[in-house]
Amino acid sequence: MTSVDVDTLMAELAHLREENAALTRERDELRRERDELRKAILGIPAAVGLMIGPDHVFKIVNDAWRGLNPSLEPIGKPLIDAFPAPLGARIAAMLDPVFATGEPLIAANVPFTWPGAEETSFITFHYSALRQDSGEIFGIVFHGLDVTAQMRAQREVQSLNSRLRTFLALAENAPDSIVVTERGQITYANPAFFRMYGYGAEVVGTPLLDLVEAEGRALLDAHLQEGASPGAARAIVTCRRHDGSTFPGEVSTFRIRDEGGQIDAEGAIVRDLTEQRRAEQERQRLQEDLIAAQQRAIRELSTPLIPLAERLVVMPLVGTIDSVRSEQILETLLQGITAHKAAVAILDTTGVRSMDEQVASSLLRTAGAARLLGTEVILTGISPEVARALVEIGADLSGVATRGTLEAGVAYALGRRRRARGRR
Repeated sequence: MTSVDVDTLMAELAHLREENAALTRERDELRRERDELRKAILGIPAAVGLMIGPDHVFKIVNDAWRGLNPSLEPIGKPLIDAFPAPLGARIAAMLDPVFATGEPLIAANVPFTWPGAEETSFITFHYSALRQDSGEIFGIVFHGLDVTAQMRAQREVQSLNSRLRTFLALAENAPDSIVVTERGQITYANPAFFRMYGYGAEVVGTPLLDLVEAEGRALLDAHLQEGASPGAARAIVTCRRHDGSTFPGEVSTFRIRDEGGQIDAEGAIVRDLTEQRRAEQERQRLQEDLIAAQQRAIRELSTPLIPLAERLVVMPLVGTIDSVRSEQILETLLQGITAHKAAVAILDTTGVRSMDEQVASSLLRTAGAARLLGTEVILTGISPEVARALVEIGADLSGVATRGTLEAGVAYALGRRRRARGRR
């Protein structure tokens, strides 16, 4: 071999070594990029993985995917076997068209209840087909994002919106005034407030206490300053309308707190007591009229005056006679004597249970008053107790006829009337 051939071989060898070194560097660079890509995929906070073939065999899954359910280890398993039935079969049926056609698939807010889990999770998946250089599909890459927190937040927002709609519906249609204040100034007022107070939208920004008369401001202000007091505080105050007129109002104030428990605003419910007060006064008047009517009826029933014959009346007395009732007896007897022009009046005490000295004196006073009207008084049915009371007071019964029974008293009165007619 000539020196020329040796030089040529050495040059080719050096060239091959350079090409080999370049290929090695390229291989190392590809490996580095692959490892970095793999590391990046495995480190993505969203669930990422790769499935190969029509059976969707798991080739790669990252830590975020495993975090969805650490009990599942899918590597090397077909999708239908990697998940518990019927979940695996359901997902496989969704991915078959992606592998067959290459059309991507987005499955939003898919509910998952993992084995042993108490709550349902929600995941949004993106599935895309992987193709070889020839265009043939050989796998599916997927990206899954756990949206459970977002779903719960969305539901909380929906619930809050529903509660707000309910509150607004109640407030807008409530017959009582409802206001919300911040730092004492009105920020919201319902339609009933505008009707009750006569204000328009200009009331927003007005201090609530400006709509209360002076005597009630201190009371309401004290309630508003009691920030730590639970529940609502109520007070009856005089409220002032836009035109200067006033009305009695029951004001209930309460605190509105944020999620941290801090006072965010104040609420107040105002009820116009005008009609209630008017109704209470009417009920009081009716009650007083009823009581008066009952008392009149009781007086009439307890001291009845019965006309027995022409110019002859009898008053049967029953029960216990006290000072009040003795006055009723006197009033009823004198009115009856005048109305019936009675010449004889019989006071029958058969039913009287007890009588003290004061009442006995009043009874004799009644007889004396009747005589002044020209009427003869006959006492009948005097019991031993009544007789004892009359004796103890030294009663003067001259001019008063007495008989043991009512029948004897009636007979005596009728006989007197016949004798009087005979003399005429």
